[in-house]
Amino acid sequence: MLRNNLKERGVVAPGPMDTPFFYGEESDHSIAYHKSASALGGLTEIYDIAPIVKFLVTDGWWITGQTIFANGGYTTR
Repeated sequence: MLRNNLKERGVVAPGPMDTPFFYGEESDHSIAYHKSASALGGLTEIYDIAPIVKFLVTDGWWITGQTIFANGGYTTR
């Protein structure tokens, strides 16, 4: 149900996330870089993204075809 609601909405772009997958794929140097590259400092956490996804599938139903960059300012630097 959630997937069906999201597929027509858009995309949430969290940037590098603090997950086991991220650490398993990156070098120590790369991890340090990504942590420092965010304007707010650090990596995106799942609890940063979950409320945005919840909003998009409930009250934000009118938002369509958008990419929402929710990444602590990672793309601004």
